[in-house]
Amino acid sequence: MAARSAHASIDTARGRREARDSRELTLVVPYAAGGPLDRSARKLAQETAGLGTIRVLNMTGEGGGTGAAMVARAGGRDPMLLMGAVGTHAILPQLNPQLPYDPLRDFVPLVLVGRMPHVLIMRSELAQQWRISTPGDLLRFMAKNRQPLRYASGGKGSVGHLAGKLFQSLTQVPLQHLPFGGARPALSAVLEGSADLMFDNLGSTLPHYQAGRLKAIGVTWREPVAQLPGVPSLNDSVPGMHMATWFGLFATAGIADPLAQRWTGALAQALQQPEMQQYLDAMGVLRMNLRRQEFARFVQDEHRYYGQLIQSGRLPPD
Repeated sequence: MAARSAHASIDTARGRREARDSRELTLVVPYAAGGPLDRSARKLAQETAGLGTIRVLNMTGEGGGTGAAMVARAGGRDPMLLMGAVGTHAILPQLNPQLPYDPLRDFVPLVLVGRMPHVLIMRSELAQQWRISTPGDLLRFMAKNRQPLRYASGGKGSVGHLAGKLFQSLTQVPLQHLPFGGARPALSAVLEGSADLMFDNLGSTLPHYQAGRLKAIGVTWREPVAQLPGVPSLNDSVPGMHMATWFGLFATAGIADPLAQRWTGALAQALQQPEMQQYLDAMGVLRMNLRRQEFARFVQDEHRYYGQLIQSGRLPPD
């Protein structure tokens, strides 16, 4: 009788634990709907099996900081994930020490989805008018005219903003920063002609490049990328000009390690599905297979790298 009672207690406890672990997960995307991170999150939510329903929630504001802070405050008892990125975990914390979260202490890195280089772009008609095809053409044009060109970004502290600041610091050419409330309106400004340049991520650039609306001058990567044949690395002309977006899944600190392992396994398995891989490839996401511990070290290295850039003065404030 006692043994039966003990087994019943164990079964009940297991049932409660499984019910708690399998309830609906909220995946917070701290950026606007429609961008590469949002699209990746929604596709991943569809492809991930074994974790029940995953609800994607866009929580914008403060360059990604609002959504990140929401997940950080959730505590280990709430099933919540963050599609974190270089902005939320490496850049914003260096620019704003008063952020209401610590990127290294308040999250558990689970899976790195991939990396995405940025592309220095111009409207094709403008590039043709100014006879700019390569980074060298652009540098010669800017040195000759000395009139600051206007570069758009998704806002202060965004990767596009810092890429422009780094480019300006390394080349000493004049640039005027035009911050917008997100990457999409910034890209619209370039396409409409109210901005001259932009450092945009490959996923957003690619469709417009393929349609002939944008001219890709160079990529912020140490080597060219397959999706942009013939487009050089900016690092060849401007040594030190390498910067990329990366994004991955984080859980709130304090979650039980067995649960973190189960979430990691399910998410990693979904990323390996051929349909998911093809979807990411089409967006220009360069995949990296890292274990949890390797992803955690990667985040720490990126946090340190941007801290060094900012502290060295290579990324001066506006």
